[in-house]
Amino acid sequence: MTDFADLAAEREAEIRADALAEHARRSSWPDRLSAVLCGVCDEPIPEARRRAVPGVQTCIDCERELEQTLNRTARRRPHGY
Repeated sequence: MTDFADLAAEREAEIRADALAEHARRSSWPDRLSAVLCGVCDEPIPEARRRAVPGVQTCIDCERELEQTLNRTARRRPHGY
């Protein structure tokens, strides 16, 4: 029978695998164009961010807000769904 620690370790492994896959996806497209303006707020995306994150479509503030929203949503869902 699995306990809370096992479930947490499984979820952590899933999150890590997703993050690594996203990194590999972004790294495999170095020529992918980054947006000059944020797709959410239309503010300019700094050149340093565009170089650091190939294919970026959002400014750092909007990305942070999107990630926080995603994290809040994920915490509300029961594990496995």
